[in-house]
Amino acid sequence: MPGRKRTTRTRSARSEPAIASAPRVTRRAFVAAGSLAWAGTYLAGPTAASPAGLAGLGRAKSVVVLYLYGAPSQMDTLDPKPDAPVETRGEFSTISSSLPGVPVCEHLPRIASALHRMALVRSMTHSSNNHAVSVALSGLSTSEPAIEANGQDPRHQPYFGSVLEYVWQKQGIDATTTGAPIHMILPWSLNARSDPNRWSPHAAWLGRNYNPLMPVFAGQGSRAVGNPSAQGPNAIFSRFDPYDGVTPESTFRFDGTTMPEGVAERRLADRRRLLDELEARRRAALADPGETFAHYRNTAFDMIADPRVARAVDVTREPLSVRERYGLTLFGQEALAARRLIESGVKVVTAFWDDYAFGNNAWDTHFNHFPRLKEGLCPIFDQVLPAFLDDMQDRGLLDETLVMVISEHGRTPQIKRCPGGGREHWAGAYWALFFGAGIKTGQVIGATDRQGGYPTSHPTDPKDILATMYHLLGIDPHTTTIPDRAGRPTHLIPHGEVVRELLA
Repeated sequence: MPGRKRTTRTRSARSEPAIASAPRVTRRAFVAAGSLAWAGTYLAGPTAASPAGLAGLGRAKSVVVLYLYGAPSQMDTLDPKPDAPVETRGEFSTISSSLPGVPVCEHLPRIASALHRMALVRSMTHSSNNHAVSVALSGLSTSEPAIEANGQDPRHQPYFGSVLEYVWQKQGIDATTTGAPIHMILPWSLNARSDPNRWSPHAAWLGRNYNPLMPVFAGQGSRAVGNPSAQGPNAIFSRFDPYDGVTPESTFRFDGTTMPEGVAERRLADRRRLLDELEARRRAALADPGETFAHYRNTAFDMIADPRVARAVDVTREPLSVRERYGLTLFGQEALAARRLIESGVKVVTAFWDDYAFGNNAWDTHFNHFPRLKEGLCPIFDQVLPAFLDDMQDRGLLDETLVMVISEHGRTPQIKRCPGGGREHWAGAYWALFFGAGIKTGQVIGATDRQGGYPTSHPTDPKDILATMYHLLGIDPHTTTIPDRAGRPTHLIPHGEVVRELLA
């Protein structure tokens, strides 16, 4: 909502074991906020402004999101609770990390060794326990199952990549100036293989021209029987899951982005001019702007004329040794493709570790929780993330690229009694990792209680993370506006403050 004002939130211990619900916004406040937006100002208050002179403004030129869909268990990964009761702490032991006094799960040894090169926030928290990816990646403050289950629900707000493209375009930065699409998603539309009606990042009311670009995953799983799944020993639906392993030939591609055989560049340019002329006459005759079709057509033409992005998503162009360093899994190859896309000029890449074939997959560990973490999820994550960190750093890409490793929530402190154990959805507390441009690494921000249920310091909302991201990209989310559904200026996020501790 335009200029929504949130009740002041201080970074102190939480005294009540409950998650605060979103405050009610009155019609009077709504109208007042809209008036302020039109005036080009922003709501005052400690949660509503990026303070002048705050470090890191504009340090980042691009951003990569490595998204762990389904939500990792904080206690069984990067916020273990070895002194908690057995029904909470789980089956795993802890190991020391490269940050003194900061233990992590025994099944993440490589991440443990590299933790001093990242910033770990252990006090993420919000109020939507329902795979609210839209809360993590858009301006939506709170969600509920009905909203998340319907990607076309009018309450959805634009995905942050779409917002960035809109803002940058107004600043004169778009595909025509960068030579590459502004933002992309890998490996496909979120939930496309398990529940395509659910929310996936899109531009909402900004229009389809600002939707993310997505390549095609051109590959297949390599393992008939993969890692443990929610189905336990009867892994029928998870056969050949590419997140468990892919064949070496597997890659990503854009269909129709190669020069037609026998057509020279000059001839292609002539065809495009003729097509543009005919299209302009058609639109004039029908009073039909046809902007969305023209947008995608022009994108295709641009990628034929300048094939660097089409080549970037083709990870088979990398030496096999590099691909194996990331791991021949779908998420490993996504991370590699993300690095290649940033090098090619794409400014925003979101790579999802998504469900495949059925729900309760990926990191959504309601069932068979401990075997899935021990034999699949943790080892793969432990290979992909350090490989990506090393590769980005070795190529000098972290100087101007912000990297965020996030999810939509955490998992319950209590372990469900079922074969292999299980943990349910939990937004009371979870973690996120950051490194790259403008990030002060080698630190842990925030802490949770003895059972990993709630923050005891530095409670951090997903909107705080988006505010920090916008700030590092040189954009003040509380003074910069986009049009809402009615065409009125509205703030990029309804609330949130820059996490100062994250800034270098």
